[in-house]
Parts: sequence; structure tokens; C-alpha cells
Amino acid sequence: MRPVYAKALSNLGNRIFEIRHENCTNFLSEYHFHSECQLTYILGSNGQRYIGDQLEDFECDELTFIGPGLPHVWHPEDTVASDRHSAASITLIFDPEALQSFCPLLFEISHLNDFLERSRQGMLFYGETKNKLKKILRKMVSAPDIQKTVYLFKSLAILLYTEEYSILSDKLYIDGLSLKDGEIIFSIYNYVFENFNDEISLDEAAKLANLTKPSFCRFFKARTRKTFSKFVNEVRINEACRLLARDENPITHIAYACGFNSLPNFNKFFKAIKGITPSDYKSKLLPYKT
Repeated sequence: MRPVYAKALSNLGNRIFEIRHENCTNFLSEYHFHSECQLTYILGSNGQRYIGDQLEDFECDELTFIGPGLPHVWHPEDTVASDRHSAASITLIFDPEALQSFCPLLFEISHLNDFLERSRQGMLFYGETKNKLKKILRKMVSAPDIQKTVYLFKSLAILLYTEEYSILSDKLYIDGLSLKDGEIIFSIYNYVFENFNDEISLDEAAKLANLTKPSFCRFFKARTRKTFSKFVNEVRINEACRLLARDENPITHIAYACGFNSLPNFNKFFKAIKGITPSDYKSKLLPYKT
């Protein structure tokens, strides 16, 4: 998938970092990348996220780090309008090149350089690292500017040395991807997310891309490394997993709610993507529901 470029630190003059408390109305909904780094703590909601080449579910209380040039987007599930905290995050954004320029005046930066290189594939934190960082981010939101700077370096002191993380993307990304291709892919991405529970038309997808069907299929696979039909089924199966974890409806009902026209079809694609059957998946969740 080809992302669009977005400047994360805009209208800030020479400032090299910013802390933001965001809600669902100002999540950037395009698959995008930027040269800045981004530490994001999800306060509420869940849904699906693309980071690099990986489409996965995200949940409340998740903490991720997006390195420079790594494409990403969060797609929150529909939320109740009265629940203003249902889709919210705290995000720390900073300019890595600026830090690499002046930090040598303060300390030896080999660990900083190593960390920034690792972060190009994205990081998901857990354990004490996650607990410490999310407390810092909560305090940082309302702190005076000079204290925000203290919290920035406290965060870096944790990030540079922690081993409590997993990598989110299988491959490295570089900047300079096509804006035009990114806009086309986003229109397809948006079409699938809005219509996955109904019929998805290859004709409509090709029309959105202003391509013939054969050309669209080649275009999509070249940029996402998967066929359009596989992408659609991954989106549907990820939604099915969310419903299986939260919904008491029968599996048949969930299959049709996610856009599958038969239970055997649903079972086949679910096992192909998740490695187990829907019923086995649901049974594994039972101990966590009691």
C-alpha cells in the first residue's frame, strides 16, 4: 500500500516536539508517513491499524512507537457519540534529526541512533516500560513547556534501553512514496472499511482507481503485496475476531454480519488467515471472559 506524506510538526516554528491529546474527530484517517517520530498511547476505543505492511487489531491501553518514514493509520470502530472518550489518544511527536543534531552536546548518542534505526519497523511496548511511559505521557499533556521538555528526555531514557517491545512491521520503509498512488489506495481502503459487511465490488474498486479491472488488480497487488480479495477477507476476518470476542451472537450471525455469504466460506477464510476455526478462536477467549 502506498502511503501519502503528512507533516506531523506543522505550524510550530522551530519547535522540535509536541504532545497532543486527540479524539476520534482528529485522528488522521489516511495511510500516511512522516519524517517525525510518534509515540502513541490509545486511551479509548479499538479497531484496526495498519503499520508498515501489517494489518492488525488495536485495543484501548495500547502503546506504540512509529519511527521516521514508517507508514501507518488507525481506523477506530464506530463509537457512540455521547462517549467522548471512546476514541482518544495521547501522542508525543518529535523531530529525530533535530535531536541527533543537538544531543551530542549533552550525551553520547550511539544508543539514540540505534533506537531510531530499530523504530523504523515500529514498536509495540508492554510490561513496566509501557506503564512508565503512559504515566509520563498523561503528565506531559498538562505540564508547563519546560516540564514537557523534562518529560521528553525521561521518555527517551526509557525508550533507548528497553527490551520490552515487539516489532510491528516485517520490512523497512523509506520516504518519497507517490502521493498520487497513496490517494488511490486510500480511496480503496476507505471503500472497503465502509462496505466490508456488504457486497464489495471489484468493478467499483477499479472505478475508484480510474483503472480497468485487470490494471487495478495489478496496481493493488504491486503496492500491497496481496490481492484485492485477500485484503477484503483480512478486513472481514479481523472484524469477525472483534465480534467473536465481544458479541454473544451465534457464529453464523457474525459471519453474515462481516460480509460472508455462507458459513463454510467464512470458516474456510477464517482458518486460512488465523490458523484456527472460528469456534476454536471463540473457545480460547472464554477463560478471559469469566
